[in-house]
Amino acid sequence: MLLTVSLPLTPGTGALGSPAARRLHGGLFGTGPVPVCAQNRLRWDLSPERIRQLTDELMGRTKKVYDGVGALDPDAVTVENTLKALADVEVDYTVQRNMLDFPQHVSPCKEVRAASTEADKRLSEFDVEMSMREDVYQRVVALQEVKSIKKQLSNLCIDFNKNLNEDTTSLSFTRDQLGGLPEDFLGSLEKDGEQLKITLKYPHYFPTMKKCFVPETRRKLEEAFNSRCQQENSGILKELVKLRAQKSSLLGFSTHADFVLEMNMAKSGKKVAGFLEELARKLKPLGEEERAVLLQLKQKECERRGLPFDGQLHAWDTRYFMTQVEETQYAVDQNLLKEFFPMEVVTRGLLDIYQELLGLSFQLVDGASVWHPDVTLYSVKDRDSGQVVGQFYLDLHPREGKYGHAACFGLQPGCLLPDGSRQMSVAAMVANFSKPTADAPSLLQHDEVETYFHEFGHVMHQLCAQADYAMFSGTHVERDFVEAPSQMLENWVWEKEPLQRMSKHYRTGKPIPEDLLDKLIKSRLANTGLFNLRQIVLAKVDQALHTRTGLDPAEEYGRLCQEVLGIPASKGLAGCSLLIGPLQVGLDYRKFILQPGGSQDASEMLRKFLGREPKQEAFLLSKGLTLELGASTPCPC
Repeated sequence: MLLTVSLPLTPGTGALGSPAARRLHGGLFGTGPVPVCAQNRLRWDLSPERIRQLTDELMGRTKKVYDGVGALDPDAVTVENTLKALADVEVDYTVQRNMLDFPQHVSPCKEVRAASTEADKRLSEFDVEMSMREDVYQRVVALQEVKSIKKQLSNLCIDFNKNLNEDTTSLSFTRDQLGGLPEDFLGSLEKDGEQLKITLKYPHYFPTMKKCFVPETRRKLEEAFNSRCQQENSGILKELVKLRAQKSSLLGFSTHADFVLEMNMAKSGKKVAGFLEELARKLKPLGEEERAVLLQLKQKECERRGLPFDGQLHAWDTRYFMTQVEETQYAVDQNLLKEFFPMEVVTRGLLDIYQELLGLSFQLVDGASVWHPDVTLYSVKDRDSGQVVGQFYLDLHPREGKYGHAACFGLQPGCLLPDGSRQMSVAAMVANFSKPTADAPSLLQHDEVETYFHEFGHVMHQLCAQADYAMFSGTHVERDFVEAPSQMLENWVWEKEPLQRMSKHYRTGKPIPEDLLDKLIKSRLANTGLFNLRQIVLAKVDQALHTRTGLDPAEEYGRLCQEVLGIPASKGLAGCSLLIGPLQVGLDYRKFILQPGGSQDASEMLRKFLGREPKQEAFLLSKGLTLELGASTPCPC
């Protein structure tokens, strides 16, 4: 959470985050070229005690500025002593806060993670105190209740994620129970007597669900994966939903969905519901065809292995038989394919492509201060001017206590400093790709290469943004637009030339054979109906929980899985080819999509870049759907 400056405008809407503020952005401090402060102010060697001390100091410094603004005589208020003063302190606060609360996700030291988590809680409560000042909000009646709810929400969210990050659950299986998994994968597993341990982290979960031909093993792992921290987190989730509804009601909104969506592109829950229904209607016939194919594959597999066929497709069946679709219909051997994607080769190719596309240059920083030996730091400059843009960390392998997914963390916002210079942006990409073994380097599945491109797209968004204010920096855009820039960049991993640049066999150094490359590219359409219908399920669950009262998250997820996908959920669940063109397209993308950060409305940025209104057609065509001639469906923005 960022510390936001909220002036007495619409209740619950920060002045700097409002559309009016976006129009003012740049007018107060200018938008011309400014010198860059090429300083990474982040430290990763803080002890638990030092984290606690710096937390106290940061809150004291920041409160002093707010107290000064709150004590001003109304007749003495100016832009300099109010808006600019608060914006300046936010720059320091944002950097220091990130330095104090980021270690909970990545530090190898449990005590440091605990101190960082506690700092996050304290600072989250402090955020609420500052954003709910009576002299800022002028909402005396609901002030104390909203403050209390926001503090509870902050702590519940932190606890929910901490439980998942710290989860060390594993299951043990015999080699026979892990049938179908490649030998290099089995050799990398920790032993548990005569058995092998499978954790619930991505590098273990996904390969097992895709390749293990023993249904009972997949069932046990799927149910364990979707029941992670169920005892701790089920109650937290229900309480979060209840408190969000209470807060939204106090702030004058009928539902939490409407409260959140007011500042997004979609604007209302009704508009989102209509969009999801229409998209589901168009995708469902394709999804039903794909589901029938998976069932046929399951029936043949059961006959071949002498297993009973129950006529149903279960949650633990889908990834396994989706992988079979790729291998049978498109002849894509994922185990063979990953031999051509050593992580170091993929990284070099990815960095080269992004440098060329966006007009940047990257340089590895030797001897950098990092939080773990696996982590690397790169410096980024504009290729033509040589001006420093920022820095990014890569933390790509799993370890105990680390954040369990793939994500980009903005650590130091790119924005104007009080002296008029520009602070460079710093970000970190965190992932959990398999570690090298004694026999092979880290080898990536193609979908992991896609994830790498996606998350690194967020890193570039963080670094390339040139907003004046910290709260508009990087990915601080409307939440229903924040994934769009990275999704656009995923297209590179489905094009032949980029794939050739980021791959070679880890032993022979040979390129991917042309026929395998062609099959991989064609396989982009494999299972696309079911995949996108599942995304609709997740969106519908989110909307349902935040628009209707009394829903059980697990039951609602199960109901929508059956309704939309036709596949029952396992128990415990709740828990454009736009850039294929000349270099100028990449530079325009950097200028119109990445550079504004959150200082412009996303709809406006898209119109400038596309030269037209956004529409669904390109998305539907990319999923293999044929459109009626002349049909034109606008996006919900």
